Amino acid sequence: MAALLMAAAPHLMAMPPWIAALILAATGWRLMAAHRRWRPPPRWLRTVLTLTAVAVVLVGLGGWGRRMATTLLCVMLAAKMMEMFRLRDLRMVAAVCFFLIATQFLFNERLIYLLYLAAGTMVAVGALVQAQRHEDARLQGLPEAPGDHRFLLRHAATMILAALPVALTLFVLFPRLAQPLWGLPEQVMDGRTGLSDSMSPGSIANLFQDESPAFRAEFENGPPPPQDRYWRGLVLWQFDGNTWRRSRMAAEQPPVPVPDGERSLDYRIQLEPHEQRWLFALDHPVGAPSESRITMDYQIIRQRPVTTLTQYQITSNPQFTDMPRLHDSVRQQALGMPPDRNPRTRDRAEALREQYPDDRDLIQAVLQWFNEEAFYYSLETTPTGRHGADEFLFDLRTGYCEHYASAFAILMRMAGIPTRVVIGYQGGDWQPGGGYLLVRQSDAHAWTEVWLEDNGWTRVDPTAAVAPDRIDHGSMSVMEGGRHLLDTDWLRQLRNRYDRLQHLWNRWILGFDADRQQRFMERLGIPDGGATALGLLMVLALSLVIGIVTLVALRGTLRERDRLMRAWRRLERRLRRAGIHRRTGETPLELLERASIAMPASARELEQLSATFARARYGQASQSDRDSFIELASRFRTSNVIEPTFQNDVQTGVS
Repeated sequence: MAALLMAAAPHLMAMPPWIAALILAATGWRLMAAHRRWRPPPRWLRTVLTLTAVAVVLVGLGGWGRRMATTLLCVMLAAKMMEMFRLRDLRMVAAVCFFLIATQFLFNERLIYLLYLAAGTMVAVGALVQAQRHEDARLQGLPEAPGDHRFLLRHAATMILAALPVALTLFVLFPRLAQPLWGLPEQVMDGRTGLSDSMSPGSIANLFQDESPAFRAEFENGPPPPQDRYWRGLVLWQFDGNTWRRSRMAAEQPPVPVPDGERSLDYRIQLEPHEQRWLFALDHPVGAPSESRITMDYQIIRQRPVTTLTQYQITSNPQFTDMPRLHDSVRQQALGMPPDRNPRTRDRAEALREQYPDDRDLIQAVLQWFNEEAFYYSLETTPTGRHGADEFLFDLRTGYCEHYASAFAILMRMAGIPTRVVIGYQGGDWQPGGGYLLVRQSDAHAWTEVWLEDNGWTRVDPTAAVAPDRIDHGSMSVMEGGRHLLDTDWLRQLRNRYDRLQHLWNRWILGFDADRQQRFMERLGIPDGGATALGLLMVLALSLVIGIVTLVALRGTLRERDRLMRAWRRLERRLRRAGIHRRTGETPLELLERASIAMPASARELEQLSATFARARYGQASQSDRDSFIELASRFRTSNVIEPTFQNDVQTGVS
């Protein structure tokens, strides 16, 4: 049951509390049954309870996905508690625990779960070892083996260490597939935070509290300056008065190819799973990573959702001019506005247009207005109504990046300047110890792009006019104090150091895909190592590794057996000095039984020696039994003998 609880722990925390309580109740009942020696419930009752629990879970959770599957597995294991009264059932539950532990990595591949994997595996192996000890004791007619937890964990750790070389060989040489064996439908994982495909007031500010990594970037020639770290995600064209959304037209049309330039940046992204199809890159991606495409507005859209850690190499050319000529259909979409919204903003836009005929002057005037007037950058915002831009620009004047980006875009469109909103991330913490840029969810950001004659689409970030430190030093620089009590500099540094380990884990373990395996084979001198060559190499390596592990194990067993027999011979010599010689054909157990009669004062100690020696010598030898016998034999001292007839017996060896 300890193995079951250990394996199910992260699943219990992720499932609805009432289902977790149901599973814990079943486990508690089994503990009580073992303590009070209750009998299993009748078969009909077990069947009814199991079917009821499954039906309740199916109806309660609804929808099929990985979380539903693992919850059902936990429920079925809990139902198994009602009939786990035989060793066969115990072995089955312990074996299923290995699978349950592995399923956790379908939801999260963080390094911290390696500890959970090691602890859960050790406890499950310990449960199997204890089951085997019970079986051995039953077959030999010996008392039930006690549950020595230290011995079980030590034995389990030894077995796991012996299996590690085999696991390492399989990890390196097992042929990897370029594609997974099964597909994963969208939005079947646990809910994750991250950018959505639309933007409304508060949608990005909510991410400020989230310190989890969004992605990591490694640059071949060092990172760009902070003011150039705009990680493009989605481009939003359509506005309904409250929410900005993507445009189907822009998403379906191909882009103008971006050439490689003198200031192009080459870098590698390590993207955390976010269950969406888009990738992130700096402006403007020269080419799309594999299994993805670039849209007309330079979004990178993947064929499948990002449900696992995804790494891709990409090049960006920041000097590229995006769309120097604007087609009428695109212009019309970039100027679209609901007709009956924000009248004060419209009046302001018309006044600005009259005062500044040139688009660049008008944009600069608005940014100067943001910079010089009492506008504030803050998470504490007030919900707005039907005329949100009016309320924000002329009444509230306090908001997060999405408020400024949305209000600025509305003002520009009303002034006749084609504008679109871009959402993604801005900034990132450079990790000098790891040589990469860490971008967290709290770095989520929104900015705008305006279309200017000769310059094409040009990035304008109104947040930079209100809070320039947000762009130069990150989102935390403009907030007073931390996000919460535990958000201190010391803990942030600790999280950064942990992330460096996570980065190495992602790069060398999770990132060991088919391409890296092929490059590894090339280093071994097998440049054309297909699946057949790899399979043959794996079989040869496994044979060698298993042979070495077997020899080491046998050597240890022989050494342990020698220690056991040396202890037995010492005990036999002490018995001879007391006048108790082993008779011809007499077994060690018969000798010890006769000695216990001859030395009543040591009878109890000799009976214990006999039972321990039988398990260590003739049963499924365990390290605990060997150690116990060696220790008991070393402490044994003979007492007065009451039968002198033993002195004429003949000494023989142990069979």
